[in-house]
Amino acid sequence: MEANNMATNTEQKIIDNTIKMIDQAGYQNISLRKLAQQFNMTTGAFYKHFKNKEELFYRTSIVLSEQVANSLETTNGSAFEQLLAIAQGFCKLFQTNPNRMDFLFFNPTVINAYRQSNQDFPFLVMVRKLAHQFNPGEVSNDQFFNQIWSFIQGYALLIKNQVTSYDANLVEVTLLELTGASK
Repeated sequence: MEANNMATNTEQKIIDNTIKMIDQAGYQNISLRKLAQQFNMTTGAFYKHFKNKEELFYRTSIVLSEQVANSLETTNGSAFEQLLAIAQGFCKLFQTNPNRMDFLFFNPTVINAYRQSNQDFPFLVMVRKLAHQFNPGEVSNDQFFNQIWSFIQGYALLIKNQVTSYDANLVEVTLLELTGASK
């Protein structure tokens, strides 16, 4: 049991270091060799903890999704008010942590998981649940989630790429229009 805890501890340290590297230079610049060197281990020893870079990225994405869900989770207000607070917080995170958010939502490993409506990512589960609660019924729950998510993620990407500046009012007005809610 002790060896298993050491492995888990090492794996958590690797994930934490991966997050630091993402914040500093983006996920595209992560090298397994550099990560392994930070722990004075060979690349072969690294593979005892993660079978490949994709597994590392996947597990790192789950950790980040939990962190984002915990930081944005709200139980106050209606489903619309909760969704609005999450959307606004999400856009702000793209301003303050662009590399981290880019990794969490656009790295190839996680994109494949999103296609399967994967339940491993608490943040998306939370948004999907709220969207389903607020679906006015004109489209299926999945289609409604896609509409909401397309706006939130697309707008956040525009902010990250400095195409536009964050506007809380625009987020609220757009969500009102998409959901048919009244102010």
